Amino acid sequence: MSSEIEGVVSPRAVRRDPPGPRGYPLIGVLPRLARDPARYCTEAMLEFDDLVRLNLGFASIYLVTHPDHVHQVLVTDHENYWKGKLFGRARFLFGNGLVLNEGESWRRQRRLMQPAFAHRRIATLIPLMSEVVDQRLATWETASAAGTPIDIGKEMMSLTLRIISRTMFSLSVSDEELDVMARAFNTALEHMTLRMFTFFLPEWVSLPGDRACAEAVETLEAMIYRIIRERRASGETLDDLLAMLLAARDETGEGMSDVEIRNEVMTTLFGGYEATADALTWAWHLLGQHPEVDARMREEVASATGGRTPGFEELTRLTYTAQVAEESMRLFPPFWFWTRTSRQDGEIGGYFVPGDSLILICPYATHRHPAYWDQPEAFRPERFAGDPAARPRDAYYPFGTGQRVCIGRHLAMLEMQLILSMVAQRYRPRLAPGHPVVPRAGTSLRAEKGIWMIPERA
Repeated sequence: MSSEIEGVVSPRAVRRDPPGPRGYPLIGVLPRLARDPARYCTEAMLEFDDLVRLNLGFASIYLVTHPDHVHQVLVTDHENYWKGKLFGRARFLFGNGLVLNEGESWRRQRRLMQPAFAHRRIATLIPLMSEVVDQRLATWETASAAGTPIDIGKEMMSLTLRIISRTMFSLSVSDEELDVMARAFNTALEHMTLRMFTFFLPEWVSLPGDRACAEAVETLEAMIYRIIRERRASGETLDDLLAMLLAARDETGEGMSDVEIRNEVMTTLFGGYEATADALTWAWHLLGQHPEVDARMREEVASATGGRTPGFEELTRLTYTAQVAEESMRLFPPFWFWTRTSRQDGEIGGYFVPGDSLILICPYATHRHPAYWDQPEAFRPERFAGDPAARPRDAYYPFGTGQRVCIGRHLAMLEMQLILSMVAQRYRPRLAPGHPVVPRAGTSLRAEKGIWMIPERA
């Protein structure tokens, strides 16, 4: 008789414990993990090159970095690995939206929202996105003329938040509203990071920033509910995601509640601006460090566009520009980790993993695996030339993999190509002296004190 029955694995069928670092008495590797989690996960991967058990003293985390293990957890055995307890720490912001939902309810949400991110529709959004970018770049003129540094991360956040607001919800956001929204999201994100990194504490335990986070969420909710209320009252039939959500009906003919729509709007706003902005920010940082790559990208942009604002056809020819975006996400994946929780006892790579175990999947480390990436720490966009299918499966997954791959990945890639090319036509961002760049791995991967650049005229 088989030792495996519907995902339940006998401990005798596999090796008992994965390898892992020794750590300190009582607290294990917690101090080292907390100090620089992305880098520490990479070091653990390089040392053990397998599934790694990180002992925290009071609990264990199973670190997944090998592409085969990533595929197993996110694809072949995904039903045994749910979003779990740690992802639940984000529910105060996203509710039961697409990023946190599970099962048939998630599949229904995904089917409902998919048309808003279809290739054909995304192509029609390029003029709208170009208009947003052009308006924002005009505000750089003063800093450019004076040689004043700007925080390129904040600028990319402003751009991507405007774009997702316009393309998905037909919102024209004022500078004041944008600043309020961005600050509120940042406050909530910081608190989400704290809640996730203190996952061993019950959620009812008060933490610093609780009140500020609650006020930030209230601010965002007030804006979103106002948008929903005004759209319902107007009766407008616009071709955007909000219209699809408002028109959705289940098998009984009942529509989505305001709370359900709030969850999807919050999830889409956040997911549509945060990761794309972070990826662009690191791309500019890397281009500033590698002038030869920057020059090659600019040559391609000039050749493909002839100095004109790129349309869909021109963007499809910006292959090296796309490779710059892909390589920046290899080195600095915006969401450097994901978590899952095992439902039942199982095995990963031949090691026994108990049910209700926390699984830490780390693309930051996988993207630096020397068996799959030559000179993994080097910035070499040309490594993404050629057929993606020729790459080892799941050695690269900034947008995830399997059925839960990011719904907005095509929009994000096109948006990055557009912004990189339009900025390159007008400016040459140069790293400002006296502003060291230190990566900080929170819920997303940002620079500790921003990335300051001088937007010199091209």
